[in-house]
Amino acid sequence: MSSLEKVFTPIEIKGLKIPNRIVFPPTDTNFGTADGFVTKRELNYYNQISGGGSGLTIVGASAVMENGRGFPNILNVYADRYIEGLSKLFAVIKRNGSVPAIQLSHAGRQAWMPSFEPVAPSPIPCTLKSEGQGLVMEMAKPRELSLTEIEEIEDAFAEAAVRAKKAGAEFIEFHGCHGYLIHQFLSPLSNKRTDDYGGILENRARFIVNIIMKTRESVGENFPLCCRISAEGRVEGDLTLEESKKLALMLIEAGIDVLHISSGRFENIDYISPTREIGECVNVPLAEGIKECVDVPIIVVGAIFDLKTAEKIIEEGKADMVALGRAQIADPEIVNKSKRGEFDSIVKCTVCNECGLSLYMEPGIRCVVNKNLPKISPETLRIRV
Repeated sequence: MSSLEKVFTPIEIKGLKIPNRIVFPPTDTNFGTADGFVTKRELNYYNQISGGGSGLTIVGASAVMENGRGFPNILNVYADRYIEGLSKLFAVIKRNGSVPAIQLSHAGRQAWMPSFEPVAPSPIPCTLKSEGQGLVMEMAKPRELSLTEIEEIEDAFAEAAVRAKKAGAEFIEFHGCHGYLIHQFLSPLSNKRTDDYGGILENRARFIVNIIMKTRESVGENFPLCCRISAEGRVEGDLTLEESKKLALMLIEAGIDVLHISSGRFENIDYISPTREIGECVNVPLAEGIKECVDVPIIVVGAIFDLKTAEKIIEEGKADMVALGRAQIADPEIVNKSKRGEFDSIVKCTVCNECGLSLYMEPGIRCVVNKNLPKISPETLRIRV
């Protein structure tokens, strides 16, 4: 047996018992149908992942509005017709002993939907950049949201949370990082508004604060709400750690129970899935900084590849839970194997980032070392469950 005492200590949040401190973070799969329904392929994927032993499994960015879809084949939560498929997905995760969760999102100006005009706090286009991959791509110029539209999106997040709860999700996360719409409001780089949603941090945070308060009112007091933030944007002029500490306190006051610490944005995507050159555990100092000023559980993500490292992070008080994304994609059994002390049998992530790049090339996540990912076939692609 392994000596991973902290990692395998349960944690309780709002009465919800999570069996261990390992999280499978929200990762886009693009396994849904073109109109956002759950497929057999998606069920097979999350059956692999959640069966591997992680305590909390967060289904990747799922759209709260049709014009906010980040990729063409991501899941939707903006209408009741999606509840049935999501129920089957959450049931698979729960049956495997992991807590079913979902990340709610609106991509704003980063939406990859040619049929819809992208929207944002201000009419400033996004430039997708990766120094590591030599990638520079200018995205479409967005239309500035009206105050009425902003309120409609706030309501859409709360309504989507209610649907997810009805479907069996036991934990909701808001996508507030990586340049998605919530981050676009928070960042001075993308928010040049002069009304109540722009200017000082309190105004730029109004959008996410309203989302949290409306959602809390809709789902009830005893339901865990989490927000994932880029504690540093990693681009000059974006959020800094000191500003994010103030933001964290605002989010908790609004009703957030957990903070999930990441960093980066589309203008520097190398930090979203940190490359070899950037190194490992890149967000741990950010999580530690946030944890010093709040009293809610902290999840940290970003280039953490084994449970021994996760154990050390928790033991040193730098975070309460640790998210392993690429490590679990490479070997979905990494948690179970580590618990049994079978470290030599773990298939290691090569940090090639094929799992992220493949989303831009075809409808579906790929991994160079995990050959068991659900493949494209007539039985699994575009067939809703």
